[in-house]
Amino acid sequence: MIAVKAEVDGAEHRVGDRTLLRLVVTNTSVQPCVRDLDPVRQEIVVWSADGGLRLWSSNDCSSAKGADLRTLAPGEPVAFSVRWAGRTSAPGCPAHRETVPAGEYRLLTRVDDVISPPTQFVRIPWSP
Repeated sequence: MIAVKAEVDGAEHRVGDRTLLRLVVTNTSVQPCVRDLDPVRQEIVVWSADGGLRLWSSNDCSSAKGADLRTLAPGEPVAFSVRWAGRTSAPGCPAHRETVPAGEYRLLTRVDDVISPPTQFVRIPWSP
């Protein structure tokens, strides 16, 4: 009854920029549906271009939790966004985090087991 989409606020970003990443949930049915959009049930993840290396997740360092029941009208999109600082993360939020270098990457989002298609984006070298 829902579709999930990954959005980036532009296809190209400089290393050092705080990139806006969005998870968009849309009711694809013809009737309203009630969905729990608890932050623990949703995730925004940055992967390497080939999808082989998970670099960052919105859930790794977040303490947000709690039911967020929403009634979604047919075709109604609901967006959740985060500004990504461009550094790696891992489950448990270890202190050591590295800057993700210039290159091609993919963004995926999910709500429960509904996963978005990947959205490609590029990080370019920083220049003054």
